[in-house]
Amino acid sequence: MTVIDVTEPRPAVRSRLGPWKIPLRLFLVVPFVVQISVAVGLTGWLSLKNGEQAVNDLASQLRAEIGARIDQQLQNYLQVPRTLDRINADAIELGQIDITDTASLTRQFWRQRDLFKPVVVSALYFGGADGEFIGLGFQNDNTWQVGRAGAYTEGKFHSYATDDRGNPTDLLEVGNAYDPRARPWYRNAIEAKQPTWSDIYVDFKDPRLKITLVEPIYRDDGSLLGVLGVDFVLSHIRSFLQGLQIGQSGQTFIMERSGLLVASSVSQDPFNKVGDRVERIKAEDVEHPLIRNTARMLDGYFNQNLDKITQTRQLQFQLDGEKHFVQVMPFSDGENLDWLIVIVVPEADFMERIHVNTRTTIQLCAIALIVASLLGWIASRWITQPILRLSEASMEIAEGNFNQKIRVKWPNELVLLANSFNRMSVQLKSSHDQLAEYSRSLEHKVRERTLELQQEKEKSEQLLLNILPKPIAERLKNDRSAIAEHFDCVTILFADIVGFTQLSARLTPSELVEVLNQIFSVFDELSERHQLEKIKTIGDAYMVVGGLPLGTADPTAAIADMALEMQRFIRSFQTIYGESFQIRIGIHCGSVVAGVIGTKKFIYDLWGDTVNVASRMESQGSPGQIQVTEAVYSVLRDRYHFEKRGAISVKGKGDMTTYWLVDGRSPPEDYQM
Repeated sequence: MTVIDVTEPRPAVRSRLGPWKIPLRLFLVVPFVVQISVAVGLTGWLSLKNGEQAVNDLASQLRAEIGARIDQQLQNYLQVPRTLDRINADAIELGQIDITDTASLTRQFWRQRDLFKPVVVSALYFGGADGEFIGLGFQNDNTWQVGRAGAYTEGKFHSYATDDRGNPTDLLEVGNAYDPRARPWYRNAIEAKQPTWSDIYVDFKDPRLKITLVEPIYRDDGSLLGVLGVDFVLSHIRSFLQGLQIGQSGQTFIMERSGLLVASSVSQDPFNKVGDRVERIKAEDVEHPLIRNTARMLDGYFNQNLDKITQTRQLQFQLDGEKHFVQVMPFSDGENLDWLIVIVVPEADFMERIHVNTRTTIQLCAIALIVASLLGWIASRWITQPILRLSEASMEIAEGNFNQKIRVKWPNELVLLANSFNRMSVQLKSSHDQLAEYSRSLEHKVRERTLELQQEKEKSEQLLLNILPKPIAERLKNDRSAIAEHFDCVTILFADIVGFTQLSARLTPSELVEVLNQIFSVFDELSERHQLEKIKTIGDAYMVVGGLPLGTADPTAAIADMALEMQRFIRSFQTIYGESFQIRIGIHCGSVVAGVIGTKKFIYDLWGDTVNVASRMESQGSPGQIQVTEAVYSVLRDRYHFEKRGAISVKGKGDMTTYWLVDGRSPPEDYQM
């Protein structure tokens, strides 16, 4: 800290009266008063300007950070319905769900309710082309209810309580007539003919705004089967916005480009009840004056055409004589949502400390004027030195050096002035330190948010890797075009459970799925252990390949080892229902084309004659046996035990010599998993 001692006198400055014969005391007082006024005023003005610039920078950073948080939270909210819709649509198209079995649909929805927080997804349902409706919804009393309408309910909407497995139990309510085909979400899906977000609409049961991700489901012949829907209640967005701290009195709201309100940080609902009707309101009609006037300002600024807003804009406007900072940014989910996120913060939220310092500066200036006048009448010499020293210290503070302390021993008036100046210096330094601390806090919050975003990205990438091989997933993230690669030598295995049709007649669908899951889960572990790539399962059939996309050192041997372990496992496997099994396995090696085609519902698949031959090896094999082609035999005959089956007729290939793979490189033993 710089300490300035003003007790040491400076050489006196001699003056001579001009022709106007100005009194000496007046001549001495006026210059001193002017000097102190300029010095203190300049300090206060510079402090005010620097504070205003700091406020502008801080307000811009705050708006950008809040906008980024809102954008990311909306993306997180909307990603959940997209994920659930994709899971259910794929399950229906793959035949894993029978939409005519309402109990199966309900259980599917019930299992999915715990995947995400209820605040994200409020309902999952399916509306059939025949007018049937089945769904599971989260209610305001924090319970889940099954909703059903159609022929079973004579066209009315029935609400049921659920047991701990999601099955409907007691009938809770009989609502009005309900036909899903007349609902906005259903019509939006039919018009779009692809996954899309519905228009914002009023819930059928409760007066609340909702938006639904819908997807039409078609049969193989192209006829409409029905529409899948996943609801998101917009009041959850309002709850999130209300939890944001935007300065002291800042507000935020989201609206459509038509001006209709989606959600805001105030408690007012985004709709009005007019009798039995519910009408949405525009942002410029909100009761809160800050939101209302901000919406009107934006409407006027862009000439009643909010479609002009194509990128983030930061604006300022005056309201009741006070400046307000505004940020408006477009929001899109990559599909058909097109909203505007608006953040408004009064300048007064940041200027309170600046105004206090300004008032303090003005008070100090007044004190300095009084003290200078008194001392000027007494002694010009003892006034000149302290004032000049004080001016120097003031300039240091104006240049950002706040560690200034004025030491005055006498006279008392200058001691008071010095003390006041020192307090001002401390207050300015405190304000500067507080702004610096807030900046560090903001950087910490940004780092935390960045970490959260990285964690969410890792979760999304893990879901993608459960569907596609890692190299293919990496390529799809950078290039959405079709991926097709030729592989000269891969080995393909097909396996099929013998007697699956008869087993299906003896077990319930859920029991059957449980058995398949137990068997295929072991197969998946084997493919992972042998570094093989599972391609798909179709019903009770299982397909796996070795040698792509990265491949192993000896894919044919890895396939053979897995086949032998599969047979040993099946021989030792018995369900809790007393069922035992046999499987047929076919293996062939050769060239294929592998990759991903299309832009929707894509999977990694193989094409080529090698695939067909491997499938024929399985279908024309025998239960409990592993049939391989001569190409596989020629690769493995020195390392594995084979029995020649002989020539068999293969569709499209004629007669082919095949072999039974009997054993591997080690003696067989009962398989334990």
